[in-house]
Amino acid sequence: MDEPVPVIRLADLLTTASSLAGYLGERQVTLQRLADALAILLDERTFEDFGRPLSPLIPRPGPPEPDEAVLAFARRWHERIGDPYAPLDARALADLRAELTPPGPPRDCR
Repeated sequence: MDEPVPVIRLADLLTTASSLAGYLGERQVTLQRLADALAILLDERTFEDFGRPLSPLIPRPGPPEPDEAVLAFARRWHERIGDPYAPLDARALADLRAELTPPGPPRDCR
C-alpha cells in the first residue's frame, strides 16, 4: 500500500520559510530556508532545531524579503501548479524536494 502524501501547499512552504527567516532574525528568505521549511512541514525538523529565536525586544529592520532565487522558484512553481493553496500531489512534492535538495553532502542547518 502506498504511503499517504502529506498535505503540503506552495503557500505553506513560502509562509513557513519566511517565518523561519524571521524567527532567526534574517533579512532574506533563501532557497536554504525553503528547504528547511519543507523539512518542518514534513515533520522532519522543528523551528527549535535551528537555534534560538531573535528576541522580539531587539529592533528588526522589517520582515525578511525573498531573494531573487526564491522569487524565481515561487513564480516557476506557481505557474506549474496554478493554485498556490492546492495540495501538492506525490509527483510534485517529490520534484519540489529534489529541486530544493542540492547534490553532494548535506548542508548545515543554520
